Amino acid sequence: MALMAERSRGNIGPAAMGSDQLVWYFFRVSGVLLVGLAGSHLFMTHYLHAPSETTFDFVARRYANPLWRTADWLLLLTALWHGLLGARISVQDYVRSAGWRTFIISVLWVVGIIFSLLGTITILTFNEAAARDNTGPLAGSFWIGDLLGYSLYVIAAITYVSIILSVLLFINESRKGNLMFYRGDLGQYAWILHRATGIGIIGFLLVHILDIMLIGLGRDVYDHTVEFYGHWFIIPMEIALVGAVIYHGLNGLRITLIDFWSLGVSRQRQMFIAVVIGAILLTLPSILVILQHDM
Repeated sequence: MALMAERSRGNIGPAAMGSDQLVWYFFRVSGVLLVGLAGSHLFMTHYLHAPSETTFDFVARRYANPLWRTADWLLLLTALWHGLLGARISVQDYVRSAGWRTFIISVLWVVGIIFSLLGTITILTFNEAAARDNTGPLAGSFWIGDLLGYSLYVIAAITYVSIILSVLLFINESRKGNLMFYRGDLGQYAWILHRATGIGIIGFLLVHILDIMLIGLGRDVYDHTVEFYGHWFIIPMEIALVGAVIYHGLNGLRITLIDFWSLGVSRQRQMFIAVVIGAILLTLPSILVILQHDM
């Protein structure tokens, strides 16, 4: 019964037919790839450096190496489509109207195609000399950086409010002696956290793809945008993002083990506890790096 809380009502699984079966396998394969791709990206931008240090020069040095460009391109496509297909499952689970469900899923496909093209063009065609001295029509357009920077404030505010409301809900339900929101035990919390962190990550990723695109508008515009990551209101969201990525990745591995390991089902509770502890411990070094640099 515990595992029922971690199953989608959208009938996505290895026994599903057609495209849904392919989606199920894509989640498992892309999830394993993302542990390495997203993990290495996170290590570079949140452990070796603070996010506010990832300036034009930082990106230019990385993109001078074709291996980094390839890794970033693979990360872009796997993370984007992993997240959007995950959002599709949430739409199937919670949007009851067939018309609205079709509309929202169509929007997700359009967003996926557009952002795949934007990210691919940015990564594969980046020219440091041309970008550094850009004199095109949008060169010096700091307002674009401001628009994206302040969108981070919106994401941060939504993150903080969601965390506060979740804590208040948990406290209220615990006082009533009702901690079982769904069928199952710890599995329900693993499922809730997986959904919540996945939605948060894809929201940030879409903004991040847009701010990386600004590197082609010139050094000043891009560096102006990156400065937002050092603002005090954004920093807690950045820390929450690190924790969300680590938790989502580790719990994804846990889900894969449940699916393919003969002892996975019987050990799922212990694995969830290990995932939570691992996510907390692995987030701590990033907190120190970010706070030392920006506070």
